[in-house]
Amino acid sequence: MKGPRIIQKKAIDTAHDSYLLGLPPEELAVCKVCGVVWHSKHWSLPNETLTAASNDKAAQTTCPACRKTADRFPQGFVTIQGAFTVEHKDEILNLLRNKESRALHINPLERIMEIKESGGSMEVTTTTDKLAQRIGRMLHKAYGGEIEYKWSSDNKLARVYWTRNDSP
Repeated sequence: MKGPRIIQKKAIDTAHDSYLLGLPPEELAVCKVCGVVWHSKHWSLPNETLTAASNDKAAQTTCPACRKTADRFPQGFVTIQGAFTVEHKDEILNLLRNKESRALHINPLERIMEIKESGGSMEVTTTTDKLAQRIGRMLHKAYGGEIEYKWSSDNKLARVYWTRNDSP
């Protein structure tokens, strides 16, 4: 029998994301848009302890993910296309939301900004390149198909293309 799975928070890479350079200097800050908490030099989902403490002495700010969403500045694009996509649209949308939910618990700055549907394809924009990459891997693992990854020359932007044209 396996023991509990331990998920470690990854270090924030400020070198590749200009939105992370202006992090709050205060010890405790709360995003006024989504409620995530800046504490001990990283962003976390609010919990009872931090929420109680934040009511008294937290600075109000806007987290990098909310600023990227407001500025329409995605760092990842996932294009999902093919006949399979049309037939399994609801299932794929559920997978996307589940992946985002899991990613939020590890790093609350990794979010799906928008999902656009057009004809037989979907365009998913994400706040980080890593989330786009993981969504592509998840689709490929779950459904097969063809996957292609492209990064910008400065590694600030990821484009992922997943296609499956056959029907089940």
